[in-house]
Amino acid sequence: MRNRIISMVLIISMILPVTGCGGGGSTKTQSDEVLVEGLVNDENLILASNGIELRLNSVNISDEANAKISKVSNAPVLDDESGIVLDVYDFSIEGVTEFPGVIELLIPMDLPDGDLPGAAYLNETTNEWEPVAFSYDKESGSVIILTDHLSKYGVFSVSSEGTRRARVEFLGLYGDDEDKDFLAAVEEYSIGGVPASQCIEIGSSAAGDALQLGGDFLGNIAQSAGYVAYGDDVLSSLGDRLGSLGLLVSVVQIGTNLYNGKINDAIVGSMKTSYTYIMGKVVSKLSNSVLSASMASVAIVDYAINKFGTTAIQGRADIYRDAYSIYYMKGEDGFKTSADWFHTFYPMFKDPTMTQDALKAEIDRIVSAHCNEFWTGSNKLGVDYFVSQARERMAWTGGGAGLNQDLKDSISTEKRSIMYNDILPGVFYQIAHKINMENENRLRAEYKDLSNYLNTLVSFSVKDPKHAYANHLIRFSPLNDKATVQNWTGKFNKDGELETNFTLYGHMYAGSPNKLDIFLPDANIDKDEPIRSLEFKVTPPIVEIVLGEEISNLKYESGENGTILQLGLHAALREANTIKISKDGDFRVEVGYATASGSANGKNYTSEVTRFYMEGNIDPGSLSGSGIANGAFKFTRKEISPLEGIEGEVKEYITTHSYDDTFEGQVNITGSGDKIFFNFNLLGYRNGYSKLQYHSIDTAGVESWGDNPTVTDESGEISAAGKYTFIVEQ
Repeated sequence: MRNRIISMVLIISMILPVTGCGGGGSTKTQSDEVLVEGLVNDENLILASNGIELRLNSVNISDEANAKISKVSNAPVLDDESGIVLDVYDFSIEGVTEFPGVIELLIPMDLPDGDLPGAAYLNETTNEWEPVAFSYDKESGSVIILTDHLSKYGVFSVSSEGTRRARVEFLGLYGDDEDKDFLAAVEEYSIGGVPASQCIEIGSSAAGDALQLGGDFLGNIAQSAGYVAYGDDVLSSLGDRLGSLGLLVSVVQIGTNLYNGKINDAIVGSMKTSYTYIMGKVVSKLSNSVLSASMASVAIVDYAINKFGTTAIQGRADIYRDAYSIYYMKGEDGFKTSADWFHTFYPMFKDPTMTQDALKAEIDRIVSAHCNEFWTGSNKLGVDYFVSQARERMAWTGGGAGLNQDLKDSISTEKRSIMYNDILPGVFYQIAHKINMENENRLRAEYKDLSNYLNTLVSFSVKDPKHAYANHLIRFSPLNDKATVQNWTGKFNKDGELETNFTLYGHMYAGSPNKLDIFLPDANIDKDEPIRSLEFKVTPPIVEIVLGEEISNLKYESGENGTILQLGLHAALREANTIKISKDGDFRVEVGYATASGSANGKNYTSEVTRFYMEGNIDPGSLSGSGIANGAFKFTRKEISPLEGIEGEVKEYITTHSYDDTFEGQVNITGSGDKIFFNFNLLGYRNGYSKLQYHSIDTAGVESWGDNPTVTDESGEISAAGKYTFIVEQ
């Protein structure tokens, strides 16, 4: 996967709106030059000229027709934004445009090291290029296009720099990971009903390499791992898209391996498992593609050559065999082309309500009925008519063997064996081929959806009611080495306002800056320190910052303490008491030790803070911000259950809970008036136990404990959320 790079048109601008991809119109007149022309039929399935090929199969065509390949000049560019010019060829078969199964078109193309292949077909109604399923064959140096209709097709290559101007859905999309990764992604989806971590990992790797962002970068954003530059909507939307993308990359790659002959028991077993989990579930829009891939894999393997055994035709002289064969010859009522079988079985493979066993049973029922058709009323001319035809065509003079049920079954079984060995494998191969082509088209639609989302324009503005920063310089930070720094540099106008915009992709490509640094009007931005830094989150379609007076301190007022972690947070923040805010809104809190305790209903508890750390940034204008927190708390609680005893005697059971908790998490900060609210979302681990033990004190004051306390391990993952209020001090 990491060797297949894909990208799209996504531009950043500090002043002007980003222009989207437009249609590829052209004022030049197109012209065609015929390269080769000839007849194609079920025995002559390839038309070729200098490596350019139109490859048919028996499912595509049964009658003879004239085919032609032409070179097209002055075709439209890929789109106005990229200006990419394609090598274009017109493939046609007289009288036919749509076909069952899949046609392969081969177009030679030199691909320099580092360049990436692309392909498309021209919609002559709109005069715009549209995506097409394809791959690049390194051995032959050809783009192989998969399609079920003929039209004008074009190929192109772009350098790594040019990929930023090429829309993603037109470039190579296949992954190169191990089958086990793709199978894990499909199984994960099958069990959970939604694409999750494995799908996101594969989707992030594919898209990250494609966008020159890196798979780890996108994966971390989608998993919300340490990226504070984006709001929840961006994180969830990106995660959903990458998950869908990863699932379809997996499905397409599994299908590609299947119809390329890379079939193994692991693949088939996994796809069967996936199918079993999905059946009967209400799942997402991607379920049909997974089901179809499963059914295709089952078909290829379970109906492979020799699956049903072979009953060899031994050339026995029997007039009924000859009569039977005439009925199924081309031109007779019993004849069916591979295309007929394709149309018969294809809808069944696409039916997500049909189980594997039902599919196999229905296929065998249809095949068996076809093989027995000669002996039934479906043979409108009757057996005797074809016997007479056999005598006439094959110069039979003898009477032949007597017809009985055993002979009928023997002849039909021979036909059935031929069907499963010689005819249906090719039909099922074409069904799988087409299903995978359709899944690749879904995959390209997912890439286009991701492309459109990342091309979302974000309007960014800063308002300064007091005009304190009129004409001051600004620069977004931090920027990476790929960022065009001048595009992220500007200044406030004379009214103390700043307006700009960028795309999500442009923002990510530049390093996901989450601060706006403000400099004096005459500052040297490259050398001087900013006088103020504003932290923000990207929340499409608008990010608006209103500057307020600087906050000096935040004084702790109150907060939730009903759970164990909440009690520790309350103790730590109460101990910190006051949080000092810097001029640029940054803050940091460190607490080495704090404690909180209490009792209720015979329960005594204590929370000790052994370590607490928090840092973040608050915008004084919006009173909003974010931060991170981590720490360690020790919690103990004793619960006493008294027992009856004589006067002056104590008998009881004591349950002791002892927990050592470590945690980390995010802090979302909101504010209103003179109050700011810290909303914690924490995850961590608890190392702890509970101990139930008998305890007594006799009338002489002698204390004793039971010898066999019941100890229960209560270790495991923990989580908590809590809200804490601070008072703003200017």
